[in-house]
Amino acid sequence: MNKNPKMIAGIAGLAVMLILAVVLATYMIPTIGEVRREMSLTPTPLPPVPGSVRAAGYVEQDTPEPALGTGSRGDKVTRLQERLKALGYYDGEIDGQFGQGTQEAVIAFQMKNGLDADGYAGEKTQALLYSDEAVRNDNEE
Repeated sequence: MNKNPKMIAGIAGLAVMLILAVVLATYMIPTIGEVRREMSLTPTPLPPVPGSVRAAGYVEQDTPEPALGTGSRGDKVTRLQERLKALGYYDGEIDGQFGQGTQEAVIAFQMKNGLDADGYAGEKTQALLYSDEAVRNDNEE
């Protein structure tokens, strides 16, 4: 029988690949099983369907507003500037850009309302700013 060297090399290559596949599978199968087990122990809770029995005790939580600071732009900044102006803290142009004037107005609001005056309109600042408890700025010029 004539032994072809290319055929022997091909068989050897397949044998090596088969051995690697078996070794890899030996390591991966337990890992996959562990991941599946972990996922089954910590399911992701889903909010109940409105009107269902589960919905009766479910309280939907508001998502906190993202902090606004220098460089922020858009409708949320425009709304912030309008509210600061209505309360007498902001006298600049309402342009939807959080610049130095907006930052100074936020700091003044925070100081007057007993918040940490950091110049960022974070969750606490925005919650108080848009509430009925917001203190007006009586030092309007």
